[in-house]
Amino acid sequence: MKTPRAIRSARRPAEASGPFVCSWSSVGDCAIVRVAGTVDVRTAPTFAHELHHVITTKLPRLVVDLRRVTAMEATGLDVLADAHDLALHHGGWLRASGAGQWLADLIRATGTNRPLDHYSTLSDALPSYRPAIARPASPMG
Repeated sequence: MKTPRAIRSARRPAEASGPFVCSWSSVGDCAIVRVAGTVDVRTAPTFAHELHHVITTKLPRLVVDLRRVTAMEATGLDVLADAHDLALHHGGWLRASGAGQWLADLIRATGTNRPLDHYSTLSDALPSYRPAIARPASPMG
C-alpha cells in the first residue's frame, strides 16, 4: 500500500489495536485529512485531536479521506460528528470521502442521526475539483 504524502502527521497512539495514521494537507482553501488503519477506542482520541487541530488552527473546511480505513467502531462516528459540529462553529464544514458502503452500514447499525456528508471520491468532495458548469457561449456582436 502506498503511503500518502503528509505535511504533518499525528503520532501513533501507544498500544493501538492496529496501525493508525492520520495526516493532513491542503488543497486551495480546504484541508484534506487522510486516515489509515483502525479507528477504535484506542485511536479515536488521536483522530479527534488531529481533526480539532486542523479545524481550529489551519482550515475549518475539510474533507476526511477514509479510503485507507480498515475498520471503524462507533466511536469513530462520534469523532466525525463532533468534528463536523466544530467545523460549523468555525464557519466551515466537514465532508467524508472514500468510505464506500461500510460507512453507511455503520451509521445505520449504530442508529446515529447526526449529519455527515459523504462523497464517493475525494475529487467529488473537494469544491475546487468539481467541474465547472458549461455555459453557452455568448454571441459577440
